[in-house]
Amino acid sequence: MGGKSGGNEAELARKDEQARQQRIREGTNAINRTFDGGPAGTGALGAGATYDPNATYYNADGTVWRPSNPNAVTPGPAPQNSLGGIFGGGFISPPGNAAQPEDKTAPLARFLGGITGIPGIAGGAQKTPQQEFQELLKSGKLFSGVETRTGFDDSFFEGRRNSFLDYYAPQLEDQYSDAQKELTFALARGGNLNSSTRGEQVGDLQKLFDTNERSIADQALAHENQARTAVEDARGDLISMLNVTGDAEGAANSALTRASVLSKPAAYDPLGQLFVDFTAGLGTQAAQERAAAASGGGYKPRYDTGLFGNTGRVSVRA
Repeated sequence: MGGKSGGNEAELARKDEQARQQRIREGTNAINRTFDGGPAGTGALGAGATYDPNATYYNADGTVWRPSNPNAVTPGPAPQNSLGGIFGGGFISPPGNAAQPEDKTAPLARFLGGITGIPGIAGGAQKTPQQEFQELLKSGKLFSGVETRTGFDDSFFEGRRNSFLDYYAPQLEDQYSDAQKELTFALARGGNLNSSTRGEQVGDLQKLFDTNERSIADQALAHENQARTAVEDARGDLISMLNVTGDAEGAANSALTRASVLSKPAAYDPLGQLFVDFTAGLGTQAAQERAAAASGGGYKPRYDTGLFGNTGRVSVRA
């Protein structure tokens, strides 16, 4: 008896593990569908839905659901002595017969039912489409429609980079334009609009612009890569949790929640003043050179750019 009991427990454990692995596969597929995109069922059917053989239903992966046994019907009451009639019976007496002998066909009925699946033979009744439909409704696995989800593909991540550039590049251009205007005013005040001093200062400003433009492009690419990492980290976390819990439905719902968060547009801070040192240097230098001019040579500025009326040219670099 102990050996038989141990065998049953091992068989039950094996079946439980098979069911668990199946749930993990289903959950993993649901997570990947959410993150990678593709067809997906939409419009989950509620518990009150009824089966319509003429309607089209969908699985979670967007494929059409079809019953396993479309021709199976709900069996009526099994006739008395059905096996006796098949095998020349006489083993089962009609109901009410007090002298009813042992039913020697019961083991055979169970055996035949297990290998044939014929309705009316004990243990072999197939599930009807209605029964399958109701079981899937309980687990939320049937849908009334199908849609194609984009998921986190290359275009999504490129969009992250482009949105970063779209936000910061115009601000850089505006600041550059303002710095150009301030430089032009400074050159005009010093009478150097057509001098070599102008070329040096314009060149310095352009170099500063190019440096900041490259920096923004590098940050945009880093922003794209961070988004890729965040998505894959979320996917890995969900699959790890699924392997621990075996909760396919919970994993699918969590994937939708995480995907919704990851899909939200990023919030950006305004661009700092990238040319402030350059333009502030123009103002400071102007004050120093004016003071030198007013002193009649008694005060010498640290730099002499030639922008503001003194002789000699030293570029102010950002």
